This record gives sequence, C-alpha cells and structure tokens, in this order.
Amino acid sequence: MKKYRVRVLAALACALLGASVSWAAVIAISNTQGLAFGKFVAGSAGTVTVSPAGVRSASGGVVLVPSGAGAAAQFSVTGDPNLTYAITLPGDGAVSLTSGANSMAVTTFTSSPSPTGTLGAGGTQTLLVGATLSVGSNQATGNYSGAFDVTVNYN
Repeated sequence: MKKYRVRVLAALACALLGASVSWAAVIAISNTQGLAFGKFVAGSAGTVTVSPAGVRSASGGVVLVPSGAGAAAQFSVTGDPNLTYAITLPGDGAVSLTSGANSMAVTTFTSSPSPTGTLGAGGTQTLLVGATLSVGSNQATGNYSGAFDVTVNYN
C-alpha cells in the first residue's frame, strides 16, 4: 500500500509542475494633483463645483475670484495593460474641509472615467476627480483643507 500512495503523490506533483499560473499585477493608485476649489467670496449660501475636467462654477450667493482658479484632483492608476477597473468615490456626507473650527461639506464626487476605467497598453490611466463644495451663509474666511479616498479594483 505504501508504494501505491507514493506513486499517486508523485503523479499529482508532476501534474502540478506542468500547470501554468499567471497573476495580474496589483492595481495601484497614486495622487498626482490635489482637488482645489480656488478662491471665492460668499455673501450667502451656495456652492462651488469643480468638474473632472477642472471647470469651476458657482451657485447661490457664491462669487468666484478669477485669480484663484481651482483644479480637479488627478490620480495615476497602474496595473496590467488593457484590464478594466471599478472606481469608488466618497459618498455625500463623508468628506469636509476644515479651517480651525469652521467646516464645509464636500459632496457629489464625480470622475472621468466613470464608473469604470480601462488601463492603456502601458498599464496606466489618468483618473480625474471633481466635487461640489457646500458654502454656508457668511462662511468664515480661511485656508480650508481635507482629504478623501478614491478606491480602484479590477473588475
């Protein structure tokens, strides 16, 4: 009986050695430019929106200051060439910008591409992210900052 067991194990080992396994490269994301809403003045409540293309607009009682342009966030996504990936952005109410005791909510995150991306032949793609900033009536001036997470996963 011992001989029979050894032969079966040897046959299984040989069969496994002949098999080929290929793993996808780990997908990674790195931030290359921060999201910036730029300078503005708020007499009454409103919003500042930065699109994934970097176009800035205001609503309500918010007036944009031209010398303080905003910018979309930019990320570099890397992995296996030609594979698709899903993009997960923060939900409403998850992110706020603060300056001392003052804060403003960041909502309606959008991306380009969206909701999925495809890595190019070189295994990279640029991901652009915009959002909307909710400005309160008589919002205190300051240098507001915050952070948010963007997640990418292979489909």
